[in-house]
Amino acid sequence: MSEDKAKLLNLIRFWLFGTFVIVWVAITVYIGLFTNRNWWMAIKAGFPIWGITGLLCILFYFGYSLYLKRKAG
Repeated sequence: MSEDKAKLLNLIRFWLFGTFVIVWVAITVYIGLFTNRNWWMAIKAGFPIWGITGLLCILFYFGYSLYLKRKAG
């Protein structure tokens, strides 16, 4: 993999991880603050949302890495 493609892959990894962290924090804080639950219940209640987000970020990363490997030139 060329240096430019490696830089693109690192950049997408950074932004996908940042997206996951932002979604995790926002959902957990929203559930925790506005439903008067403790933090563990907020994490368990938000799992479907941030779990799907995490899975999509991982799938997008591997899909993008395959795209970069197959892209000509």
